[in-house]
Amino acid sequence: MKLSRQLMPGLILALACAGVLHAQESDLAGSAGVFIEPARAKSSPARERKAAPRRSRKKPEPKKLPAVTAKSLNQRAETAIDAGRFAEAVEPLRQAIKIDGDFADAHYNLGFALYSLGKTAEAVEPLRRATELDPADADAPVNLGAALAKLGRHAEAAAAYEKAKSLSPNNADVLTALGEEYRAAGDNGRAVAAFKRAAEISPDDTETQFELGEAFYALGQYAEAAKAFSNVVRVAQANGEAYENLGDSYRALERWPEAAAAYGDAARHKNGDADVLKRQGYALGRSKRWPEAADVLKKAVALRPDDMETAANLAWVYNNSERYRLSIDLLKPLADVTRPVAVAKPGMMAVLFNLGTAYGHLAQKGAKNDAERKTLFTQAVETLDVVVKLKPDWPEAHNNLGVALGSLGRFKEAVAAHAEAVRLKPDYAGALFNLAYAYRKSGDKKMALETHKRLQAINASMAARLYPLVK
Repeated sequence: MKLSRQLMPGLILALACAGVLHAQESDLAGSAGVFIEPARAKSSPARERKAAPRRSRKKPEPKKLPAVTAKSLNQRAETAIDAGRFAEAVEPLRQAIKIDGDFADAHYNLGFALYSLGKTAEAVEPLRRATELDPADADAPVNLGAALAKLGRHAEAAAAYEKAKSLSPNNADVLTALGEEYRAAGDNGRAVAAFKRAAEISPDDTETQFELGEAFYALGQYAEAAKAFSNVVRVAQANGEAYENLGDSYRALERWPEAAAAYGDAARHKNGDADVLKRQGYALGRSKRWPEAADVLKKAVALRPDDMETAANLAWVYNNSERYRLSIDLLKPLADVTRPVAVAKPGMMAVLFNLGTAYGHLAQKGAKNDAERKTLFTQAVETLDVVVKLKPDWPEAHNNLGVALGSLGRFKEAVAAHAEAVRLKPDYAGALFNLAYAYRKSGDKKMALETHKRLQAINASMAARLYPLVK
């Protein structure tokens, strides 16, 4: 089960206003940067289908048979199939079908032998013919479904399994195979129905419960998905993949502590899996369990030191813990914008944004003197300026650039940065606050008051805090 990577600008609180004269400096202190939600775990690999293929069937034969008949040829082929000599069975079965084209067992056994030889495409027609000749036989549509599934013809495979289900409505293996084909065909609603029925028949079948969880997740029914994955780990307590998908389900529900616990169980069973640790660290960070999140993300970074997203998330945790120097030390070596390959790496924008944020925070809260403070704000400006050039449609980046510029007294440039943030996101209250303040500090009281009016229509309480600064 994979969610695409995305930046999380909703976490950027750099522009919440502060009721003090140096509003822009204080605003920056409200932001820890960007926290990137990891992609969802991959879906489970294809499993061997329990419902197929089934071996050939024998029917009682007369003791004495004519020298060459369709039945005698079929009997000879069945003996070869039982011994695993599938190639030896093919020619007698073809001869039997030439003699009696309506001999259902010969068609079935030929399809079975061809499937067993890996000649899946050739197996389809004899298996299809067997289902037509003997409509009451449940084995033929099961094997036909298996062959079609292997060829990627999932809608046809589902139709074959539906036929098998109509003949064996309480066969959990058939129902599970049917659900898998509906899932593969993109029909998760029907897949859920098939898996649920299979689970009612075999409640402790972990494969069925796992697939049910996957289908629920694909439908966005995350609570039901969590129940299904919980049923898997109840029976198979060492199934790391199920714990990981359980964590994904809780994460989609924003049940962060439960997600963190599930990912922790997954990490114990998938030792050294950087992706699991990345997800666990994200859930712990969302739970504001900063020390635990940092420990887990450090392990993930150690396993995959070039993963920009994990590094950016660890820096986000450091920033929230006011450990800004650690954030800078982590991100600065990664922030190589001179090489196009490095810039194109997923997570590079978050690395730069969080690095700029760390510079600004350290300038406010940890600078040793005015000279260092100025240097740090300058580094924040330089870093965030790169961000807006590489990603010009990011309003939060423009806004935070304006905060850093204002902190250096460069208010006209700050006005331009905040104005661009507002242009990109007109209802951005924090950017309007900072824009009004920058106007006032640059000497444009009229525009400051006009911007204050715009803010008042969006956020009256923030506008009330702004007014004493711009009147």
